[in-house]
Amino acid sequence: MSSETKSDFFANHGTKSRHPIWRRYWKLARVVDAAADLRIALPLLALRHAARKIPPQRVLIAAVEVPGREADLRDVVTNMSRTMRHHVTVATQKMQPRGKFDNIAAAIADRDLADFDWLLITDDDVKLPRDFLDLLIYFAHTYDLKLAQPAHRFRSYSSAQLIVRRWATLVRHTLFVENGPITLIHKDAFPHVLPFPSLRWAWGIDVYWSHIARQQGWRLGVIDGLPTMHWRPVGNSYDQQAARKEAEDFLHEKGVTLSRREITSVNHRLA
Repeated sequence: MSSETKSDFFANHGTKSRHPIWRRYWKLARVVDAAADLRIALPLLALRHAARKIPPQRVLIAAVEVPGREADLRDVVTNMSRTMRHHVTVATQKMQPRGKFDNIAAAIADRDLADFDWLLITDDDVKLPRDFLDLLIYFAHTYDLKLAQPAHRFRSYSSAQLIVRRWATLVRHTLFVENGPITLIHKDAFPHVLPFPSLRWAWGIDVYWSHIARQQGWRLGVIDGLPTMHWRPVGNSYDQQAARKEAEDFLHEKGVTLSRREITSVNHRLA
């Protein structure tokens, strides 16, 4: 990684970082979120019908069961599994003392990924909008997104301003998709991003994805039409300095030289 990247890329991770300014004025943010929802309501209504016309997709949902939060995950997976069109398989793994993506790898270990068009990785601390899966797949399929994620609501805990929703926007082309709380991966990307790197804290995996995307000429995307609420702060239960060091060592090993400026320079409205 470049010196610029080392000094600033992970500055917004974790609870010690600056949260989006909207979280400081949550009552105002709630009103602005509601106004933004209203602004895209009619376009989304039309797209709900369009979403039912794309070819049925095979979706594997993967998640980790955190002790004491099983009900939260069950609610999220139940919401995601509601679909008018697609074939959904769910794979979960009880959390073990290892990295998130090591647990995800264990969850999908007995699945043949050749049987699926998409891998959808989710955390348990998100609130999802209506018709989430149908619209998520519609946007990713229609705009040829190899990796995608829903945007964060203004009040949501997020790791980068780039992935917070934009006003009157449905979907954007970006060079960055974060590794949580929700990540959608197309089958074309499986040979390049799987197996997942074995990192204890998972920082830097999404930067590595950006590196691969630029090499492969992929389009990544943030879907503003499906803003989600991530209601738990990031990184409040582990050593953030250790996570940063692990990420920097990993990216150096992989030859990643992308800086924050390079990654965030790709941010184009598609619809």
